[in-house]
Amino acid sequence: MLSIRFRPAPLALAASLALGAWGGAAAQSRPPATTAAEAVHTLNLPAQALGSALNELARQAGLQLLVRRELVEGRQAPAVSGRLSARQALDRLLAGTGLAPVFDGSSVVIRPTDSEPHSETLMPAISVAATAERALPARQERGYRPRGSSVSGFREQAVRDTPFSTAAISAEVIEDQQAKSLIEVLKNDPSTTPAADPLWFDRVNVRGFNLSVNAVYRDGLGINDQGSIALENKAAVELSKGLSALRYGATSPGGAINYVIKRPTVEPLRKVSASANSHGGFGAHLDLGGRFGDTRQFGYRLNAAAETLRSHVDAFKGDKQFVSGFFDWRVNDQLTLELDLEHQRLDKLSVRTPQLWWFGTTEAARAAFSRLRPDTYSYQTWAMEPNRQTYVAARAAYQFSPDWKATLAVQDSKLKRDQNSSGVWDTVAANGEYEADIYYSPNQARNNRAYQLVIQGDVRTGAIRHELALGYDQLQRDMTYPDGVNVSIGFDNIFRDRNVPRPAVGPADAGPSYLANRGRQQSWFVTDHLVIGDHWRVYGGLRHTTIQQYGADSVTDLLTKRYDKATTNPTVGLIYKPVPAGTLYVSYAEGIEQGGTVDGSTYTNNRAQLPPLESHQYEAGIKWEVGRDALLTAALFEINKGLEMDRSNGNGTRTRVQDGRQVHRGIELSASGQITPDLKLIAGLAYLDAEVRRTSNAALVGKKPQGVPDWQANVYADYALNRWVPGLSVNGGLFYGGRKAIDTLNTWMADSYVRVDLGVKLVHRLQGGEQAVYRLMVDNLTDEVYLANTASGSLQFGAPRTLRVSASYSF
Repeated sequence: MLSIRFRPAPLALAASLALGAWGGAAAQSRPPATTAAEAVHTLNLPAQALGSALNELARQAGLQLLVRRELVEGRQAPAVSGRLSARQALDRLLAGTGLAPVFDGSSVVIRPTDSEPHSETLMPAISVAATAERALPARQERGYRPRGSSVSGFREQAVRDTPFSTAAISAEVIEDQQAKSLIEVLKNDPSTTPAADPLWFDRVNVRGFNLSVNAVYRDGLGINDQGSIALENKAAVELSKGLSALRYGATSPGGAINYVIKRPTVEPLRKVSASANSHGGFGAHLDLGGRFGDTRQFGYRLNAAAETLRSHVDAFKGDKQFVSGFFDWRVNDQLTLELDLEHQRLDKLSVRTPQLWWFGTTEAARAAFSRLRPDTYSYQTWAMEPNRQTYVAARAAYQFSPDWKATLAVQDSKLKRDQNSSGVWDTVAANGEYEADIYYSPNQARNNRAYQLVIQGDVRTGAIRHELALGYDQLQRDMTYPDGVNVSIGFDNIFRDRNVPRPAVGPADAGPSYLANRGRQQSWFVTDHLVIGDHWRVYGGLRHTTIQQYGADSVTDLLTKRYDKATTNPTVGLIYKPVPAGTLYVSYAEGIEQGGTVDGSTYTNNRAQLPPLESHQYEAGIKWEVGRDALLTAALFEINKGLEMDRSNGNGTRTRVQDGRQVHRGIELSASGQITPDLKLIAGLAYLDAEVRRTSNAALVGKKPQGVPDWQANVYADYALNRWVPGLSVNGGLFYGGRKAIDTLNTWMADSYVRVDLGVKLVHRLQGGEQAVYRLMVDNLTDEVYLANTASGSLQFGAPRTLRVSASYSF
C-alpha cells in the first residue's frame, strides 16, 4: 500500500504552550473545530498519475494518507485547484474510480467502495507483492527514494520541487543493510566519505568538507555528535548537501545531517528483532507503536535495544543499552502536543586508528605502511570509556487557520562521558615501537539547549502563491571538562600489543570540571517560496545570525566573551517545471561556519576556539520522476570557503590554523526508488575537483585536501524473486572510492578501491497476519584491503569481510 504521510508540522506559539492544557479542557465545552476532512486548503494539483496526485494532496493538506498501490496503478487524475476541503478534493480525484476516502483524525485510508472499513491489511505500495513486507508506519521510514523533506527549509516540501541537493536514507534501507553507524548509512550517497573512525564516533565529510559538531541535528534541532548516535528510533537519516545556513545557521558548507525520529503509527505496531555479526557482536530491539483514546487522540512510539559490541579489532568491546519514547496528544483539531525522550548508555573500549603524524614524517609512514592492517590500532585493554546521551524535546502545534500554522519546539540534549583513552605520546618507530600515553579527563559534559519558533502560511497576490515561513531560533552549546591528566605511561608496539598497565590516576588528579566553552547562536529568518502558475517558482530567504563564544582556561577563570559577530546570509533559487514530474533549478547561497574547537593533547593550541569562516555556493540541477516510482537527479556546484587545517610542527605536535581558501567544484548524479515492480535501488556518481587556494604556504596552493577523492560511486539494489520464491529477494551493493591524498602536499595518494556487499532477505507470512523477516548480508565480500579514510592524515582501513544476520517478528 502506498503509505503517504504528510504530518502537519507541530504548531504553536509560546501562548499555546501556556494555555494548551486549559484549551484542551475548554474544548469539551465549545463546538468542535473543523475536522481534517472539512478543513479548507489552497490546493494546486496538476493532472498526473493518481498515486502522485494523492501524494501531493497529502503534502498540501497535511494529511497522512494510505492506499494500496494496485488500487491506483495505471490510473490518471484530473487537475484539481482552488479553495477546497480535503474531502472535496478527494471526491474530484477519485470520481469514477470506485474508490472512496475513510477519514480518521488527520489520517485517511483510500478503499474500494464495496470493502469493509477494516477488512484489508494496509501495505505500502513501494513493496506490494504476494508476500510483501508489512508496512513500516511512517512515510519517512519506507522506500528507497526521498519524497518530502524539511532538511533544506522550514516547511515540508516535495524533494523534486526544491532548488537544493538532498538525500534521505529510510529505516527500511537501514534495516536491509543492517547499518550500525552514520557512515554505514551514508555510504549510499556518493558525496559522502568518512571523517572519523566509527569505532570512536560518527562523523563524515560531504562534498569534501567535514561535517563538524555544528552540522548534526535531531528533528531540526542541534545536538552533539561526540558519541555514536543510536539508529533504533530513527525513521530516516536526512542529508542536506551544500550550504545550509538558511536552515541551520552557522554550520559546515558541506551540508548538515538530520536524524528524523520515528512517530506514532496509525495501525498497531509490534516488532521484535535480533541481530548478530561474525565478530561476535549481537543485539535485540523492540519497536512498538499505535494510537488509543476515544478519538485516537493519543499516540505512542516506543523503542528499546541492547547490544554487545564487537568488531574486526579483536580487543574492541562494548555494551549498549537504549530506550526511547515519542508521545503525542491531539488536544483538538487545532492543537497537538508532542513529547520526545531518548537515552543511551554506551561503554566501549577507546581505540585509535593510525595517523600520519604518528610516524613523524611522510617517508617514515610510507615505510611502515606495508605492515599496517585493518586491525592495526593503538589501544590498552583498560581504556574503557562510559558515554551517556539523553535527549528531551517538546513541541506544540497550533493551526490558526487552514492556511496558517506555527511550531514551538525546545530540546535539551546532554552527553556525559569519562575520557579514559590511550594513544601515541611520541612518534612510532619503523618496528612499531612507541611511547604510549594516557589521556584521562572524567566528568565531561556536552550540553545543548535549542529553541525554535516557526510560523508558516500561504498568501495569494494575484496569480502568485507565497509559501512563507518566518521565525526565531536559539542554540546554546556548553562544554564542561577538567584540566585532565596526559602523561607517558611506558612503551608498547602497534604490531605486538603488550598492554601497558594503567597508572594510578583518578578524578582528584584530573581536577574539578568547569564550564570551559560556551557557544550561543541566535537567529531570525524568513523564507518565501513563490509559486507562479504551473511552471515557475522562486525561492528566497534571509537569516540573520549572531554568534557569541565564551571561554575559560582553568577552573579559577571566569567565563569571558571571546567572540561576538552578527551576519546576514541570503539564499535564492529559481525553479522551472516543464512538466509536473520534472524540475530544473539554479540557486545561490551564503553561509557561515563556526570555527573549530581545538581538542587534543598534541595541539599547541589545545582548547582554543577559532573564529567563524564564511563561504558561498552556486548550484544548478535537474530532478525528474521517471518510471514506476523513481527519482533522477543531477547537480553541478561550486563551494568556496575559508580553510582550516592542522599545521605540523615537526616535533610530534601540531597547531590548528585558519589560512587560505578551499574551492570545491563538482557534479553529482543519483537515481533512487522503485525502478520496476521487482527492482528498487539507490545509486549515485560524484566527481569533485577540490583544491587549496590563497594560503600563505605556497606548497599547498593547488593541492587537494586530505581524504577527498576525485571520483566516488555507489549502487545498492534489491531484486524481488517472488515469481520463483514468494517473499525472497536478493540485494547487494558496489561502492567505488577514488584516489585521495594522505598528506597535505599530495605526495602520497591512497589507491582507489571497489567494495562489494551481497545479501538476501526472506519475508515469511504467518497465520493471523503475523510476519517474520530474515536478513543476511556479507559486507566486503571479496575482503578488499583499502584505506577508507585519510582525512587529516588518518590511515583508517575499511572493515574486512563481515557477515551480518538479523531476524524480526511482527505481530
